[in-house]
Amino acid sequence: MPASRLPTPEEFADALFARVPVIWATVGLVAANGLIFAALAWSAGELWHVPGAVLADWGGNYAVQTHGGQPWRLVSSLFLHGGLLHVSLNMLALYQGGQLAERVFTSRRFVGLYLACGVVASVASVWWRPSGLSIGASGAVFGVFGALLGYVLVCHDAIPRETARRLRRGLLIFIGYSLAAGWLIPGIDNAAHVGGLLTGIVLGAALAPGRRRGGLWRRVLGGALVVVLAGGLWLDVTPAPRPVASLGGLPEALQRQLTDTEYRLVTRQHWVVDALRGGQLSPRDGVRVIETELMPGWATLAEAFDAAPAGVWQAALFARYARQRREALQALTMGMETGDPRWLALSNALQASAEAMIREALRVDVAPQ
Repeated sequence: MPASRLPTPEEFADALFARVPVIWATVGLVAANGLIFAALAWSAGELWHVPGAVLADWGGNYAVQTHGGQPWRLVSSLFLHGGLLHVSLNMLALYQGGQLAERVFTSRRFVGLYLACGVVASVASVWWRPSGLSIGASGAVFGVFGALLGYVLVCHDAIPRETARRLRRGLLIFIGYSLAAGWLIPGIDNAAHVGGLLTGIVLGAALAPGRRRGGLWRRVLGGALVVVLAGGLWLDVTPAPRPVASLGGLPEALQRQLTDTEYRLVTRQHWVVDALRGGQLSPRDGVRVIETELMPGWATLAEAFDAAPAGVWQAALFARYARQRREALQALTMGMETGDPRWLALSNALQASAEAMIREALRVDVAPQ
């Protein structure tokens, strides 16, 4: 084919199908998301609205945990969805965009592009909402459409003009409509959408095949820009404060157990309260999390201090603190189940008393003997 002549639409389509005859990566990603959702829905007993607590337990991008030492959630959250409609819409969009993107970029590069866009989208979500929970493949899907847009913009000398015009117009309409819907409909994570979209545009332009020179430099520059974007957002996240205690009178193992357990339980409780307020968690599911995770956690911590050596004078105080946190949660569940505001007032009073108790304990500076 002469270098100066653009291919016809038929030649362009034939070349893409010859390049990747079977779109195994797109079909595989759609199947993986569908199977994981089926298992998730069966585990939760919910098809249309999977509780937020279950999504967090299965690896959702709960920002506090993700940034606090569990970065694998940046990937696992891409394969979790909150309901049948959610997963269906995302997989329909993935299949529509993926079958073209996979043929343009080849299967292996498409998988890498998809995951890279999804990870940066998850990082953007953590940066935007440092205490939020996000799930779903939409950030990665936006990246797929962004990559196609980047490809069309840089490969105009290798695509039939009419094909390029139709692609560009369709991509811009889809992206614009989806972003507008994200801003107008509450609960949609537009930070992830924008992060995935920008990453896709950069990588799509960098990986675009065709007759343009400087392909290696485009790939290096594109990869560097994505790393800088993701790293900058990650470093700019405001982390949740961890309790810092001066507990010279406690053995090191008990100090570590207190700070780690308290951080985990308090973080989980804050998430439950936020999810209840935001409608991500039903009162029934909230009570279940409190009764099966938080209350047993405080009870276990109290028992650990009960078993401390007799000479550790602070142990009894911290045991009382842990039990009072448990009693505050018990009163909270009674208030949630009965609707009686007196239980909620008691819960607040017990929690305030426990926090005052721990503050007083941490003011004491014990000099070593």
